[in-house]
Amino acid sequence: MNNAIHMSNMHTNFLLNSVAVAALALTTTCFSTAFAADAPAPVAVTAAFNPTEQASRMFTVALPQVLKGVKRVAVPMFTIDFTTADSESAETSGFAAAGRARVASFYKLKGVGQTEFQALTDAAYARFLADLQAAGFETVAIDKVQQSPTYRKLVASGKAMPAVRSDGMLLAPAGMGSYGFTEAGGAKPTLMGGLSAMGSAFGNMSTMMSSAIDTVELAKELDAAVVEVQLRVNFVQLTNENKGFLGRMAGTASVSSKVYPSITGATYSVQSSTRGALTLKQPLALDASVFSEVRKAPTVAADTAGAIAVGLLQLAIGSKNSNSSEEMEAVADPSRYREVVGSGLTALNQMFVQRLRAGE
Repeated sequence: MNNAIHMSNMHTNFLLNSVAVAALALTTTCFSTAFAADAPAPVAVTAAFNPTEQASRMFTVALPQVLKGVKRVAVPMFTIDFTTADSESAETSGFAAAGRARVASFYKLKGVGQTEFQALTDAAYARFLADLQAAGFETVAIDKVQQSPTYRKLVASGKAMPAVRSDGMLLAPAGMGSYGFTEAGGAKPTLMGGLSAMGSAFGNMSTMMSSAIDTVELAKELDAAVVEVQLRVNFVQLTNENKGFLGRMAGTASVSSKVYPSITGATYSVQSSTRGALTLKQPLALDASVFSEVRKAPTVAADTAGAIAVGLLQLAIGSKNSNSSEEMEAVADPSRYREVVGSGLTALNQMFVQRLRAGE
């Protein structure tokens, strides 16, 4: 009787630990995006970049013991969130008699789309499994994963792929669904947006707990460590140059831009004897030569007329405030984009495989 109670308590603690780590990962994401300071400096992925050497320093690891002793791996979720539109704004305070200045920059990715993104996702997933196998891990075939009742339950609670938004799209390998925390992917967060996301996350806590518990059961069904992969790819870095008190005191408002492909986020959740996660510390900057052109977006006549009307109104009322915006397009060469971004995704995934093989 006492042994039965002891085993029951161990199982309960195991489930609670898994749920707690999952909840911590989600709330940490909400806080970090809502209240983050300047983004960490990107690391350039060049010909000299060595994933084996970089693996030990490029991840934040929650519960590293989850990596120890893993021999058999299942990958039931592998998603990549591709950003296709990004924006940033800057504003001055308009101190004393000076007018308030505001500028906004809008960038769109052109030349590549869902076809290229799907090919990249499929190839990255296949290479990830191949690298796991080459490192000595036994991998569970995806058809066996999909036969699991628990997997079907998880995917039924998620969203169909691809999930297309106005600023990007979330994709999984052909035939694979998503579940759990991929719902949090989306546009660049703001303070209020981050708080809203947190409220939504806490409001759906029962769903989150259910997914975490189901992942525990999935690992048991497959007799394998379950690895859930979530990656994010962007194409431009936009910076508000008027942040802080001194920046807002400046006479002009400015947004700077650097156009290059980058992997801006990566989380590898691992469910084995317990649950842990590896999160990419710094963005990976890829070769900017994938872009053949950065150009102004075509101007719509109605937009031009609206800007003139606003300018005349400000002049009539004597306003010193100024507002301006730019709309730009970054045009990618499809074959070069697939080559460069594909290589970057491979390097990233190889760093994870190295950490898993090292067991730390």
